[in-house]
Amino acid sequence: MSVIAPERSCSTIDQHVNDLAASVHKHEALNNEFYTRWIGGPLSYLEVRVFVEQYLARTVNTSVMVALSVLNTADLNARVECVKNLYSEYGNGNPEKAHLVLLESFLSDLLTRLKGASVPIEDIRAAPPLPTTTAFSTGQRELFTSDDQRVVQGALLAQEHLAYSMLTRLYEGVRNYKSVYDSDDEFHEACEYFYIHIGEAEKDHKAEAVISAAAVCGNEEDLKAVTEGFTRFLDLTVDYWQGVADEMRRRR
Repeated sequence: MSVIAPERSCSTIDQHVNDLAASVHKHEALNNEFYTRWIGGPLSYLEVRVFVEQYLARTVNTSVMVALSVLNTADLNARVECVKNLYSEYGNGNPEKAHLVLLESFLSDLLTRLKGASVPIEDIRAAPPLPTTTAFSTGQRELFTSDDQRVVQGALLAQEHLAYSMLTRLYEGVRNYKSVYDSDDEFHEACEYFYIHIGEAEKDHKAEAVISAAAVCGNEEDLKAVTEGFTRFLDLTVDYWQGVADEMRRRR
């Protein structure tokens, strides 16, 4: 029995894509050992350092992946949504507010406070990625350089709909380290990376990703290809976080 008709209305397409996006909340990509431990209470400096090193190694590619989604998507309407996402990633035209810049500042500062000695961002960048982090980055690039724009948009849909919930969970874990800041104000000023994403950016990115994925869907075969890219990205994410959790346990 066919799930969807060969020709569908825009509202039906949007509903199927929205349902697919919402499925991340039940997936192991968001419900896993790493998040449980990260939110559960303060971790040792070495455990936090594992997270910092591997999260940066993963996230340094995010804006590049969005750029690739522009290059590897032919549909004009979908491309427009991807460009909006990319502009946001680069601070809406302000280099100082580029998301990677804010992240690097936060991570270096957090480790410096926890260690009680300077931890330059150069040291964090130089840390070797875990095999699971490398596998994630390799698989992610394969998805975003696919010659099938539907697979590309499926991967982007997964990336953006994981991102909001990921960042809220990461922020809840960061709150375990408020004591290393001199005041609440200092803590909140340091967390600009999270507030930009949670307050606005990722909400916009989620909506944009639904629009761009729906734009490349016209029938059941299209939705199947989008789902393929979506599912593969989620599976890569599961293995990535498990690798981080395993290494944190090893260094504990």
